[in-house]
Amino acid sequence: MMTIRTQLLLDDEQNRRLREMAAREGKSLSEVVRNILDEYFAWQERRAQEEKLNLLQALDRIRERTAQQGDYEGDLVNEAREERDAEMEDVWRQWS
Repeated sequence: MMTIRTQLLLDDEQNRRLREMAAREGKSLSEVVRNILDEYFAWQERRAQEEKLNLLQALDRIRERTAQQGDYEGDLVNEAREERDAEMEDVWRQWS
């Protein structure tokens, strides 16, 4: 993996804490920052996965409730088209 030199602007407290952490862990400041970033990115990915899982679980609950109520006998696609066409016709009448 290629490393790229970059600069960061830190406030005094951030700088102090990073330097203390580096000294305590026996690592360079750069290594500490890279580790912190890696941990943050991993946390973000876990959080995104948890959110997706929560959404899928909510969808499963909706499907279960829908299944308990039985099947819909109509034609949802055609009904939606007819409703849209009627709304468009109303708009057309208003502007004509």
